[in-house]
Amino acid sequence: MNKILLFLVAFSFLSVSAQSPTWSSEIAGIIYSKCTSCHRTGGIAPFALESYNDVIMHEGSINWSVSNDNMPPWPPDQTFSRFAHERSLNDQQKKDLLLWLTDGMPRGDISKEPPLPQFAVLGELSGTPDLTLSAPFFQIHASKDIYQCFVVKNQSTADKYIQALEVIPGNRNAVHHVLIYYDKSGEAKKLDDSTPEPGYISFGGIGVSGADLIGAWVPGTAPTQYPNGMGVKIPANGDIVLQVHYPAAADGQSDQTMLRIFYTKESQPRQVYISPILNHDVALVNGPLVIPANTVKSFTSEFVLNTFKVSLLSVAPHMHLLGKTIEVTATNSINETKNLIRINNWDFHWQGSYSYVKPVVLLPGTKLKAIATYDNTSDNPNNPNSPPKIVRLGEATTDEMLLVYFVFTLYQNGDENIVIDSSALLGTRPVFEDDSEQVKITKQGNNDYRIEITEDWLNARYELYDVAGKVLNTGILTSLSNMITHQSSTGVSIIHIHKPEKAFYKKVFLN
Repeated sequence: MNKILLFLVAFSFLSVSAQSPTWSSEIAGIIYSKCTSCHRTGGIAPFALESYNDVIMHEGSINWSVSNDNMPPWPPDQTFSRFAHERSLNDQQKKDLLLWLTDGMPRGDISKEPPLPQFAVLGELSGTPDLTLSAPFFQIHASKDIYQCFVVKNQSTADKYIQALEVIPGNRNAVHHVLIYYDKSGEAKKLDDSTPEPGYISFGGIGVSGADLIGAWVPGTAPTQYPNGMGVKIPANGDIVLQVHYPAAADGQSDQTMLRIFYTKESQPRQVYISPILNHDVALVNGPLVIPANTVKSFTSEFVLNTFKVSLLSVAPHMHLLGKTIEVTATNSINETKNLIRINNWDFHWQGSYSYVKPVVLLPGTKLKAIATYDNTSDNPNNPNSPPKIVRLGEATTDEMLLVYFVFTLYQNGDENIVIDSSALLGTRPVFEDDSEQVKITKQGNNDYRIEITEDWLNARYELYDVAGKVLNTGILTSLSNMITHQSSTGVSIIHIHKPEKAFYKKVFLN
């Protein structure tokens, strides 16, 4: 009996050891996909995580950050709504990473290490931009917050549509945020020419009626990217205006912010619109936005979409240092509510525009609603005032705001099937990991696949997407062996198989 027990203990130990994660097999993929885009040479993070040696040098910092859910930063509540390209670690990734750190950080088989991702030399978006614009070099003289507007001529003689846009602050310690406008009136250029220094100061907007907002950057945000065939329009021969907010603390520093723009490939793409529909002005229900000292106070902003059916692509809440929580919902005329975003622990330094996994379709009559809570007490470590004092609506960092930007396009049939990031389709449902036994996919020619399943997956629905999110095929798995066909020449696609209680997805090679 004792020999049997010893054998079982030894077998159990060997089994656990055999499954222990290594850098080559599990950890490198986690680090490269979740950390390295910021933690790289020339990135925004204070140190690089581009190799095994980089990671073991920062073992303690990584262990603490992951254990306390500080990194990777992902503010939205994933139980409320899901977004594309989520940076957060799932439970298995977190478990593997912490186990590896405490298990001596084994490297494993070097030959199986994944390659380091290729990032752009400048910025995060790879490839050559269609348009690169740079604001003039600016020496900051700011005894208080300033909004400096730099005007750059758009040289294009034809209308263009922005599919991707990236703002690269020249001095991240000095730049609070950047708003990008398009001005076709020429008035912004006149205002710029009237001042001796580069640019001109304008709070709120850029001081020009009719200018269109075409992009933005705040700390923590990723580059803007829209689905294929969609883009923000910039007409020919106008001016692009970069409105850069420099706080008073930036006095004496310098900056030269850059803008990288990638156009759509289509000549007539669908137009994308950007608007702070929920705001601290006309949409505020219980204003004015005033937070007394030593209080925690909530405000509500509401707006009803009366005219158009729209496809919502992304959402971007904005508050300042007193922000505590924010929740945004959409309720239609028959009282059905869609959760748009909730941030339970607002962090001024990690803001962003969050793209949905699929566009959220909003019907005419839908009420958009934001509830924002502000903490103006000494318990708020970010409170700019000690002791706390009354804070009002304003443009300065030490003032407050309530804005929710919506990025949307007019609805077209099939928008609900566009997939921006298939990995987030799974929601909170368990993923069946052992596909070799439960789901088997084999290629049967240039355009055909055979899907073999167990009885547990009978009557599951499937969708086959190309990398642009276009649905190639969809249906029901009605037998244990199913043939499906695709009609695409792209290289990689994603198959998504799901039932109410579980889901499965896998990348497949079409050609």
